[in-house]
Amino acid sequence: MNQRIKIFIVEYDCVSLITLMLWLDQFADLDVLGTTVDTGSLRSQIDDLKPDVVLLDIATPGPEDVPQLRECKSVEPPPAVLLLYHGDPDGLEGPLKAESEGQLGPETSMSELYDSIVRAASLRRLMLSAALLPAMQAG
Repeated sequence: MNQRIKIFIVEYDCVSLITLMLWLDQFADLDVLGTTVDTGSLRSQIDDLKPDVVLLDIATPGPEDVPQLRECKSVEPPPAVLLLYHGDPDGLEGPLKAESEGQLGPETSMSELYDSIVRAASLRRLMLSAALLPAMQAG
């Protein structure tokens, strides 16, 4: 049996947060570890919970969102980060696109969101196991 995928959600709109949590709760292989609407202690929350995937809501993508993305990925081991955006996708160019594992716009269906979460978690686990391989081979 596969491990459950651990998720942390950063969502500024409480109604959207509750809706997303209720939807994700339908899947037995997904486990929402925590949520926040305030990013003041974001790094420490992610570091404590060690999620596989962070769903990071960025209303209108732009360069001002890069520090928040990097803060999510600054813990060890770094989680996969999927960006949920509502504005113009042109703002995703550069570091936001290059440093996140996916970008999901308002037209994204819930099944596409689920598939993206599973794919991001699988790639993260593969990367972590590949990073540990030399240490395991050394004995």
